[in-house]
Amino acid sequence: MKNTPQGPTAGRSLPVAARAAFVALVALALAFAGASAPAYAAPPKVEVTLSVSSTELAKGEMVWMRGKVTNATTGEPVAGAKVRIERRTKNGWKRLKTRTTKSNGKFGYELRASKGKYRVRVVATSKARKATSAKERVKFSVKDRKLAERSRELGKRTGKVRDRGETVRLAGGTRAKWRNYSKLMLVEVTKNDKRRTWLVPGDIRDAYRKAGGPEGRLGAPLSDPRCGLRADGCVQRFQGGSIYDTRNTSRATVVYGKGRRTEVLAAALSQDGYQEPVYRASKFNKWINSVGRPWCSAFVSWAAAAVDSKAIPKHARLFQLYADLRANAPERFRSKPKQGALAMYDYNNDGITKPTHIGLVLEVRKNTIVTVEGNTANPRRPRVGGGVHKKVRPQSEVLFYWYPRY
Repeated sequence: MKNTPQGPTAGRSLPVAARAAFVALVALALAFAGASAPAYAAPPKVEVTLSVSSTELAKGEMVWMRGKVTNATTGEPVAGAKVRIERRTKNGWKRLKTRTTKSNGKFGYELRASKGKYRVRVVATSKARKATSAKERVKFSVKDRKLAERSRELGKRTGKVRDRGETVRLAGGTRAKWRNYSKLMLVEVTKNDKRRTWLVPGDIRDAYRKAGGPEGRLGAPLSDPRCGLRADGCVQRFQGGSIYDTRNTSRATVVYGKGRRTEVLAAALSQDGYQEPVYRASKFNKWINSVGRPWCSAFVSWAAAAVDSKAIPKHARLFQLYADLRANAPERFRSKPKQGALAMYDYNNDGITKPTHIGLVLEVRKNTIVTVEGNTANPRRPRVGGGVHKKVRPQSEVLFYWYPRY
């Protein structure tokens, strides 16, 4: 009796090569099924250290914080670990800055310190497990701080001496003398028999010297700079103004005047010449999450936030800012300009009186004001809009002013 083929291959047969390939695939699948999954390498247990350049400071001085993350078992440095520098407050530990360790496991941070306790926490990632450093306490001293003493304490951070100046008499009974180093400048300031020595670093130093140093319009510094601000910015106040600088700019920006308003104005003016890369997609839009919208209000809010000032409420749109100011501080609307005021304009010819554009007043002249504005046209190329520019405006164009409390 003849056998009849049964099953799905009845009536046909697989070629020899196809059968061999099929067998190989099955064997491969079985091999994978039986193989154990690769073991997951857990992040290492680490140790973190923290040191400060000085634990006793004059109020207003900077402190350098340094540390290192190492493997707790091998002692090897851990690169790419995320660390958070924190300060103890009455509400708990406040994060000041986040850093990532270098190839040697080290990290650093400079700040104008407040008194109190500091620590560093390693954030749990694929690079390292959680860890916390020992605490360092910083306290303030009221003792005199001479230039030579500050220079010794800073050590190699100053660089080599380049030149120095004699003691000069300034406004308000202040005396100052300075010493210029390759990395920074030290200015010893004496007032009311109290002596302090402030440092003026990098690009801020260069702008300060160009402006005449202590004998120029800026006068003596009032403290060390505040660094670690938004966009890695630093700002420093002087008797006659402020200087603002970031790592993203080649030179620092000077604004003359009095008070903290000059810090905000210097941050705003540092953006002069910025141009949005795409229509209504400026960095100020992105900062405040308003891409696709006008950004003149976002810009003035950013200028205040850039130096940690809350003098100007944060609002993406001008109508939101205006409503906030009318509801919560209507008494600060004025008809006369002054430095630091918000100048509001109505450029819509729709018969409705309301602000449609805003800027910051840098300078008041006889019949005009000098402003810095965002989302505005280039004064040298009026057809090119969407930039940050310094403008000269007739006072008659202004709808009203609002005075922030800096």
